[in-house]
Amino acid sequence: MMRREWLVTRLCHEVDFRVIGMGGDCLEACQSSSLAAHVDVLIVNVDSFAPTPVRTWAAVHVLLPDVRVVALTNGVGDAVLESTLGAGVTALHLLNTEPSVLCRAVRNAARGVVDFDPALIERAKRVVLQPLAEGQVRYGGLTIDLVKHGVTRWGRHVHLTPLEFKVLAYLVGRDGHPTSLEDLLVNVWQAPVYRGGTLAQVHNCIKRIRQKIEPDLRHPRYLCCERGWGYYLNDPTNVDKHGSDSGLVVPAGAAPLTLIHEN
Repeated sequence: MMRREWLVTRLCHEVDFRVIGMGGDCLEACQSSSLAAHVDVLIVNVDSFAPTPVRTWAAVHVLLPDVRVVALTNGVGDAVLESTLGAGVTALHLLNTEPSVLCRAVRNAARGVVDFDPALIERAKRVVLQPLAEGQVRYGGLTIDLVKHGVTRWGRHVHLTPLEFKVLAYLVGRDGHPTSLEDLLVNVWQAPVYRGGTLAQVHNCIKRIRQKIEPDLRHPRYLCCERGWGYYLNDPTNVDKHGSDSGLVVPAGAAPLTLIHEN
């Protein structure tokens, strides 16, 4: 209880969050609360989702379609890791993680920035993802098979059209370097503007791909864009890039609601 009170106090005073404390069943709490529709970040003990985690995650996404989830687990159950990452959570940490780390994860989640515990995410990769075969590349939970022309996210098949796959394959070949719409139009569509190609074609294709591979369309984590430079494929589980930034703050005047369901 003291740990929860410390977290509530810090979130309220340091990063201008309003916090709703909820106990008991997570789904019942979300359904019954008049404030649930305004929650931006949900902190939840995902071990309590057993024995039907898939249905529970589906219900959370229906009840709170725009919420970003900070998932906490004791790290014991492999099935919990699999269902949690498959659900597209924004943060994943141990139940006994340091409160300062948890506050950072909440701040990051409010801005759509992925924040995973390094040991947990590496273990999850070993549990959920098969070793890479020849011709496969991986960006976090997204695996692209350049030989079989297949894509999976955390082990689940993603259906792409041949053109959509060609876009991903071309970005793989760019090795993380941003690629402009013009470059994609020339090299994937092979139809530069002077031959009738349009940048809208490329933009719409990127949008369709994101709808299929991204768990949070407002904050893409796999197919990213660097303004002024172009699109690139990103590994959101790269802790050095995403997990070490403890300086993110919520903009002044914004007061996201954080629903704490941490037993």
